[in-house]
Amino acid sequence: HFTPENILTWVMKNTVEMNVLGLSNWADQGYFYASTYLKSPSLCISDEILELVDFYGKSFNKCAVSDIVKNSRHFHLKRTGGKAKLHTEMKSIVTAIKDRVARYGDDFSVVASGCDEECERELEMEIEREEEKEIKIPSMDPVLEKPWNFKSIFSCKSPKELPTRVISLKGFVQEYVKPLS
Repeated sequence: HFTPENILTWVMKNTVEMNVLGLSNWADQGYFYASTYLKSPSLCISDEILELVDFYGKSFNKCAVSDIVKNSRHFHLKRTGGKAKLHTEMKSIVTAIKDRVARYGDDFSVVASGCDEECERELEMEIEREEEKEIKIPSMDPVLEKPWNFKSIFSCKSPKELPTRVISLKGFVQEYVKPLS
């Protein structure tokens, strides 16, 4: 039986989980942008990863979102000359990213492997497929349809005048929707 409270609880939980999963990627992209802003175009090029072991060879570990983001900040600042070499406008962006991650991701951990964003998405979809459970739905015999004057729907004033049973959505759910367990 679903209540508005159950649905809102699920929506809130799902929203928080999805935001937490995206927070480290968002911060990484922000640090990349801030650390390369108005600098040499060569700093905007990431090393290409060609070996499968580099994509998939690292093990998955549960890591604090704040630690993942901290490592990302250090990586991007180190490769572009450090915080002192940041453009003046970008120092506030780096601080804002750090503060936002502290506010929204400090208490959370995610399973990460150090892969890039695309690799993480592929592995996440693979994990979801493994977790899916196949539920066998019992076969049912169809109900024979009773013939009636279909043109009557254009001349009636109310659905109750039709040769069918009209029930509310609530009534339908109560009568026909049952939990499997």
